[in-house]
Amino acid sequence: ELLKKYIQYARTNIRPVLRSNTFDQEKIASLYVALRRESASSGGVPIAVRHIESMMRMAEAHAKMHLREYVRDDDMDASIKMMLQSFISAQKFSVRRTLTRAFAKYVSTGEDRAHLLLHILQDMMRNEAMYATLRARQRNDEVPEVLEVAIEEFEAKARERRIYSVAEFLKGSAFSDSGYIYDADRSIILMGSI
Repeated sequence: ELLKKYIQYARTNIRPVLRSNTFDQEKIASLYVALRRESASSGGVPIAVRHIESMMRMAEAHAKMHLREYVRDDDMDASIKMMLQSFISAQKFSVRRTLTRAFAKYVSTGEDRAHLLLHILQDMMRNEAMYATLRARQRNDEVPEVLEVAIEEFEAKARERRIYSVAEFLKGSAFSDSGYIYDADRSIILMGSI
């Protein structure tokens, strides 16, 4: 019953809009060129402009499922992934592996995002460590053993890189293996020993 209401609400109220500044147009253009080249050389299904239009519609549908008013990079990534899986599965078995490797750069994975988020967090912690050291010297105090970064600041930095959710990263092994702890009660990320 709840699912029916959700679908009905999305159908009637949500109309996602494609904006040129909310997704990477260069990525789409280079993907189109690469798909045309590969389809011509492998003798598979010819790629036309309608395939790109289909990707745009799939991205809009993905945004609609998430009740968003604008299509974001992650919506476009989902549609690219669907298009590439469809294209590769329609090719001869002998060239599928080669095509999968050739188009891997167009499909950003959760692992890629986790790596980028880890890099962002490390930079933030490094800056916090420098600031804490300077502050301690200025006050003739000891350097704190635990560093803190507000989750809002981390999410803001992630959004600058077009990553809109950090929840999976905070639960993942890349986060915990690097020595970080998420304190949900205080909405901060902690790291011990500077």
